[in-house]
Amino acid sequence: METTPTAGFKIVSEALALGHEVTFVAHSLDPYLAAEGGEEALRTPTRLLTGVPTTDPGGLLDVIGTLHRKHPVHGLLALSEGHLPATAEVAEALGLPFESAAVMRRLRDKHAVRERLAAAGVPQPAFRQARTPEEAVAAAAEIGYPVVVKPADGFGSLHVGVANDAAEVAELAGAVAGARSYGRGVAGSGVALLEAYVPGPVVSCEMVTVDGTSTPYGCVDRLLAPAPHPVELGGCFPAELDDDVREAVERVVADALDAAGIRRAHTHTEVVLGPDGPQIIEINGRLIGGYVPTMINYVLGRNIYHDVIELALGGSPSPSPAQGVGCIRAITAPAPGVLAGIDAEAARSAPGTAEVMLHARPGQPVRPARNNFDRLGFLITTADTAAEARKAAEDAHALVRVTVEDAADAADATGAVGSADAAGVADATDAAEGAA
Repeated sequence: METTPTAGFKIVSEALALGHEVTFVAHSLDPYLAAEGGEEALRTPTRLLTGVPTTDPGGLLDVIGTLHRKHPVHGLLALSEGHLPATAEVAEALGLPFESAAVMRRLRDKHAVRERLAAAGVPQPAFRQARTPEEAVAAAAEIGYPVVVKPADGFGSLHVGVANDAAEVAELAGAVAGARSYGRGVAGSGVALLEAYVPGPVVSCEMVTVDGTSTPYGCVDRLLAPAPHPVELGGCFPAELDDDVREAVERVVADALDAAGIRRAHTHTEVVLGPDGPQIIEINGRLIGGYVPTMINYVLGRNIYHDVIELALGGSPSPSPAQGVGCIRAITAPAPGVLAGIDAEAARSAPGTAEVMLHARPGQPVRPARNNFDRLGFLITTADTAAEARKAAEDAHALVRVTVEDAADAADATGAVGSADAAGVADATDAAEGAA
């Protein structure tokens, strides 16, 4: 089914290398063609079906059912959050291995998941649901400031922010209320979820669950942009955690997955290491996104995409320990405007650099990152220790040059990125610091 542009096609290549045929199914090819390398990526699958209602279970089943009669389907994959429920329903109808549709629908409703975790006593922030900005302001007063405001059915850090007063809550909740489409056929409810802001480092715990038993691959730490837009700008795998902290995280996450009803899925669960211990931020019923799986593969000693494919075909993958440490850093725009180019050649040859991936095209409007979709590319480094991998990533990142031209031209052309006092060239490090 749907995947992430460019990065998501790595699993297609791996499936083909394992000898499988792959049919890629999409609502529209436009998001994939817009990404750098998109045309080449779309040549990868065995066959391509477009114009498919990938969020409508009935319409999707009609298409996949017809395909199944001509070319028997043995497994379904979806790496895009908004397309998991419909994919699960089709899998159930065809008798294919997948997490249940009921669970996948639940995971798309963050408030419903919060209620399940609360009933099971899983540690998490205080929370409230709000359907209007007025309800959100009242909910924030009950929780206490600061609060996190996010869409109850969102993903990719879209419309997520930290509010310190009623005016900020109303503004963020208003943006959520207006978010009725996430693209690629994924509708938004406009409902906001408010959560107590818990100070502390954020990590994600990557697990695979088979027959209700969850096994960890490890944790990824997070480099986040400062509030009010905590965009993910990088991280290292495995995260450098004391054994007791790592074990506590894995225990809390396993309890959360069990409470959410997960029986068969790869999951990506975000956790804050708060003053009172690990607390669940949210559960995603899919593999961690973007290029992070590529980073994990460099140090895992095996290919995590193979595990995802194995699970989709009815197998029971078993994680193995990491060998070394990998780090990933996002490349972002230093200012709003039109992207003139990205020079990453020096970073590619920097010590410790394993790979540099750019998916933004010159000429597209850009801005400092306000959500995960604003990131322009990534670089990956590897080393024996977390400190060495992180230092290599910082050094390579500082060598990347992002050139942004006059923002006024971009605003005139698209109305999407606003304006700036001046265009310019800046180190990618500056872009990260200015990404709030």
